[in-house]
Amino acid sequence: MLLAVGVLVMASLVLGALAAVRFQLPSWLASMLTAFGGGILLAAVALELLPAADAAAGKWLTAGGVLAGTAIYIGADAWLSRDSEIEMMRRSGHAAASGAPMPMMASGDTAATARGEAIAVGIVIDGIPESVALGLMVAAGEGGFALLAAVVLGNLTESYGATQPLLVGGRSRRFAVGLITGIGLALGLATVLGGTLLAGAPLAVIGTLQAIASGAILAVLSISIIPYAFDEVRRSVAVAVALGLVLGYLLG
Repeated sequence: MLLAVGVLVMASLVLGALAAVRFQLPSWLASMLTAFGGGILLAAVALELLPAADAAAGKWLTAGGVLAGTAIYIGADAWLSRDSEIEMMRRSGHAAASGAPMPMMASGDTAATARGEAIAVGIVIDGIPESVALGLMVAAGEGGFALLAAVVLGNLTESYGATQPLLVGGRSRRFAVGLITGIGLALGLATVLGGTLLAGAPLAVIGTLQAIASGAILAVLSISIIPYAFDEVRRSVAVAVALGLVLGYLLG
């Protein structure tokens, strides 16, 4: 089961890249899908990850883990965005897939390529806490269906958003799909390792790690998903998030 989930995590990234090679989604639709995935992710945190963390580690370790995970993601995001030009380009594949305006100080093919590569880095940073948390939940037999749905949909939109600027910048289809496939392998491996290496750890450790992942995911939602989807579709983003939350609730 764990291996199958890891393969699904990888495959969702590859499918998003292949879709970008063949299709171009309207920006409003990409934004709504991004916000919808954000709603599922919110449900996964509230209904799956946090209750599991609380049951395993208790309230105080869970609360501290959430704050620590948020701080870790913010620090990583700030370090990656320390250059003002990269900060404007990066903003994760969630943002690019949403179709939100992401200004670039550079121009031409070089800027498009840099944007795609920066987004690809963002996929890794955003995907690690989600993938590890998913592996932990699957290995523990705690379901994780809402989190799985959120990860798959998020991967599809992120890889779509990273691949298109690479192609516009002159990179070959083989390079773009190969890059995303490599990232997919890394995140699939993170899912499997999260469920195998950490599954035998003490419950308090597992719960704390789930709480840290929850905090990091909340930071991803706050920084990279909701604001950039809102830029494109405004108030309709609330409907998409609510629908995603309801689906996550039904799956959880």
